[in-house]
Amino acid sequence: GKEGGKEGGKEGGKEVEARWAERGVGQLRLLVPRDGAGVPRLVMRVEHVGRLILNEPLLPSTATPVRASDTAVRVALVSSLERQPVSYLLRVKMPQEAEALLRAISSHIPAADGARGEA
Repeated sequence: GKEGGKEGGKEGGKEVEARWAERGVGQLRLLVPRDGAGVPRLVMRVEHVGRLILNEPLLPSTATPVRASDTAVRVALVSSLERQPVSYLLRVKMPQEAEALLRAISSHIPAADGARGEA
């Protein structure tokens, strides 16, 4: 799928308008720790190049992802580097893939008590 991030914030004390920037095309992976220790992560690398463009944890504070269109899912994650929320638009080819992606991410958002969320 394609992935874009919404960037914005403050620069020199002034609010900077958030804008969408396409980050690249590649295979999105949902990495789930097998032993239950750690948190699930969304990871994506640029196709053919391998540059990491997404590597963020799914935390209990992660909002439930939403369908932005038939073939896109919007997910807001807290950047592990900047400690700021970042909104990602994950685009896929087929509506069924968007629904499957939405269910997979939703079901792996940890509950505040450490249990897994329900889809």
